[in-house]
Amino acid sequence: MASCSACLTRLSAQGRPSARSGRHAGSRSRAGGWALLTALLSAMLIGLSATAAQISLRIEREREREQQLLMIGREFVAALRSYRDAVGVTQPELPRQLSDLVEDRRAIGVLRHLRRIPPDPFTGKEDWGLVRQGDRIIGVYSLATRAPLKRRGFPTDLADFDKAARLSDWRFVLLPAAPTPPKEPRS
Repeated sequence: MASCSACLTRLSAQGRPSARSGRHAGSRSRAGGWALLTALLSAMLIGLSATAAQISLRIEREREREQQLLMIGREFVAALRSYRDAVGVTQPELPRQLSDLVEDRRAIGVLRHLRRIPPDPFTGKEDWGLVRQGDRIIGVYSLATRAPLKRRGFPTDLADFDKAARLSDWRFVLLPAAPTPPKEPRS
């Protein structure tokens, strides 16, 4: 039985000390309070960690999509150059629509400068903004209006991209072909 006088004075009807009797009763509730507080703090820390990880993953996905956009934009420029310089075509010209890069019928047979029109990594659609010179396409750009994460460190052919406020300002344009210098007669 209990040995302290406070516990003996609070006996239950059956002659045993009640669960809440005595000076030790408060220590149990305080211990339960600390356990609850510890559990709440742990849950809060886990939640904050999960949120930070989610933000980090989102930023990493954005960076990956920007890299994809840079790669696809350069592929478009290469396809425009290939279309312009295609062998067997009587006069160099640029396409009127993007589908001409997939199926070029200007020469005998079909030339494919792109296997397919790639989707924009940010919109997920095959819709691209077109940079035109007259009725001809000289470049493309994303229709995404968000600000880019990448602000510097672009290759020299994309040096103007560091001034872009939006992804749609990243214009992938085929530069005019450099004129070929005349050959000098051999002596």
